[in-house]
Amino acid sequence: MKVGVFHWAFHARGGGETVAYYMAKAVNSNVIYTLLSDGFYSDIKTVDLIEYIPRWARLITKVIKDRRAFEMWIWSLIDVNEIDDFDIIISSGTWTKAIITPEHVMHVHYLHSVNKYIWCTWHHYWQLTRRKMLAFMTAEFLRWMDRMIDSRVDYYLVNSELTRRRLWKYLKRYGEVLYPPIEVKKYTFKEYGDFFLHIGRFDSEKQIMPIIKACEKMKAKLILIGAEGNDRETLRYIRKRKNKNIEYLGYVDEKEKIDLLARCKAVIYNPINEDFGIVTVEALASGKPIIINNTGYPSVLIKGTGFIKRYNDVEIYKGGVITRGDVRTICQAIEAVEKHEWSPEIKKFAEPFDFSIFRDNLLAYLKTWRQEFDEMLNKNFER
Repeated sequence: MKVGVFHWAFHARGGGETVAYYMAKAVNSNVIYTLLSDGFYSDIKTVDLIEYIPRWARLITKVIKDRRAFEMWIWSLIDVNEIDDFDIIISSGTWTKAIITPEHVMHVHYLHSVNKYIWCTWHHYWQLTRRKMLAFMTAEFLRWMDRMIDSRVDYYLVNSELTRRRLWKYLKRYGEVLYPPIEVKKYTFKEYGDFFLHIGRFDSEKQIMPIIKACEKMKAKLILIGAEGNDRETLRYIRKRKNKNIEYLGYVDEKEKIDLLARCKAVIYNPINEDFGIVTVEALASGKPIIINNTGYPSVLIKGTGFIKRYNDVEIYKGGVITRGDVRTICQAIEAVEKHEWSPEIKKFAEPFDFSIFRDNLLAYLKTWRQEFDEMLNKNFER
């Protein structure tokens, strides 16, 4: 089977890009087809598909500059037959499922998240816009588009049970869970250091400010790594305060990230309703506890490591501490981490997420679905 991997963009490195990279490796492809490519993987080539759309559409992208503004239409314009003779394509990213494939090409979509800003967290985002009519009308239009292009997907893979539940709730489709992978052997343990670590883009949904204020209150050293995002206020706060205990390193390469994970005391990760959160697995693989809040899949994962005890208003588990996501309970979690005796043996909780398991499961799903897909095609043709 010739499999093509299509991911929405490679201009920044995050969890979605990591999954797309490992999907390409799993299907023995050295190419990922994308938009906005910076090509930061040395062993995988990224092909920018902007050359495969009509000239008039390319001109529009130059005027608008932000291709995401009408990304679903760009993907609808792409003819996969012009790229290669695929048996299967795997799309990855918010609107990549808009690709229209030939009848003989099976379309699998890896769903990292439903469009949360128009579905499960819609009212939160709407309040941020002060409930403007334009925001409401735009969201209603995008909901209609999301349902329409959903029919272009033959099979869904999802990154967690939480995402599977949301897929069924809002689009009434079923997905098979395929956890995002890491290469567990890459991660090492180098004792518990004197600093806490935060990994992630500076976006508002990552809720970084409560982490910073909690560390300031507890006089705990904090190192933050990750690209700049839409949370400019938090970045300005860090640069204005110039607290020696709060250090923002920006984007770092994989080697430095793994070294920081190996040397930190614990990882603090505080996003709202995270669909998976690969940072949680990376912390466990490094033998380090993680402080997370009680929303989204990271809390499900940490609860699965085994409950130990309550400490004030937080809960201590073998893999970390669960908070309410606010400054007060993050402070309590920092105190709990420093008082509790942790074991590097928590690395074992990351083993189910190794790339070898991801590869085997992905190939098994593709083989089973392709057989089913061919049977359905032949059955309908005979009719």
